Amino acid sequence: MRGLNLMRQFITIFFAALLFSACSKEKNNEGIPVPDPYANKLNEFSITPSMANATINTFDNSHLLFVDTRVSSKKKLFVFLPGTSGFPSVYSLVLKKAAALGYHAIGLMYPNSSDLYIASATSADNSMFGRCRQEIFDGTDMTTSVSIQPENSIKGRLLSLLQYLNRTYPTLGWGQFLLAGQIDWSKCIIAGHSQGGGHAIYISKKVLVSRAVSFASMDWNTNLNTSAAWIAEPGVTPASQLYSFISPRDQVFDYVKVERQLTELGITGSPVSIDTETIPYSNSHRLITTATPAIGILFPDHNITCLDNYVPKTSTGAALGSFENAWGYLIGN
Repeated sequence: MRGLNLMRQFITIFFAALLFSACSKEKNNEGIPVPDPYANKLNEFSITPSMANATINTFDNSHLLFVDTRVSSKKKLFVFLPGTSGFPSVYSLVLKKAAALGYHAIGLMYPNSSDLYIASATSADNSMFGRCRQEIFDGTDMTTSVSIQPENSIKGRLLSLLQYLNRTYPTLGWGQFLLAGQIDWSKCIIAGHSQGGGHAIYISKKVLVSRAVSFASMDWNTNLNTSAAWIAEPGVTPASQLYSFISPRDQVFDYVKVERQLTELGITGSPVSIDTETIPYSNSHRLITTATPAIGILFPDHNITCLDNYVPKTSTGAALGSFENAWGYLIGN
């Protein structure tokens, strides 16, 4: 009997050792370790929202993701929200910058139609901007002006994407941004352009994020000639963690009103030009540029801060150093 028990213990330990060996490093049929296909490179992924959640069938252009395993991980997530009717694929430069800094970077596709502005910009109800943004953020039914289900919201899409990534690419560390099955917002830098920039700042008021960055955005009620009501509401994320980048020549948003709104939000500092100053930009969180856009059509100065085709380039096609430096400062070097 004692010999049988010893044999059982041996078999248990033997198979446990085999399991540990198999899990510790993948091997091919000859028992040779297989190299990690994601090691020491810039990894790029395009994943449609419906791949991560089969119930999604609108606004299904691909999310764009980057993880650079050649650099030390920041162990934080950079989430970028495109502007109205935009796609993540046209913001690849700023996403790659975040990845180069060590962030896991996601350009998130979400319901970004113009319904938000149609409903809110001239509404007699100054809470409309905030109510629309809340529904787009988490799917809470706030208004008939937009119709977003929870799984189709920014929050729902980001959660299903992170869960998918954690299942599909477990070695790349996407699971660290989930806590008890939900998004760990404290590890997120949330950013966006135009409509997306407004969402970034709005989200920072509702959940505690590491940082929020607005590229060329504003919520202004032209009927009432005032900022949207949510701008003055208290936020969960300290105002010291909010940043902005815009051109004074912006053709979509009135720059004077934008600066007034940034002051109302409590964003640190006065406007500092990235064209004439360098990091740390007098410690201001309000950066501007009057550089010439790479192309001159379709609101070029509104798009210059982060949209690939409009960002000024060097002769090699890379973003100008002044923009690379500004992005690094805004995201967090």
